[in-house]
Amino acid sequence: MLSKPFCHRCLLADMPSQAALASSIRELIDLLPPDARAPETLRRGRLDACSACDRLIDGTCALCGCYVELRAAKSAQRCPDLPPKW
Repeated sequence: MLSKPFCHRCLLADMPSQAALASSIRELIDLLPPDARAPETLRRGRLDACSACDRLIDGTCALCGCYVELRAAKSAQRCPDLPPKW
């Protein structure tokens, strides 16, 4: 049996095989209170930084294990890298 290679620098939303998980993450983001959500431009900038990071694997951060799309959507969060990328 061949194992699936890791998808480096892929967000869940960009992986058709992860559509159900991406949808669940989107639902969680939609449930965040408006004051806990990062503005769209900030969220997009965070995701751009994550997409360029070598530690992004299959939509998760290899440093902390979070789904980066959810972490980036929360206004009070930050990148776990030292120094943080966002």
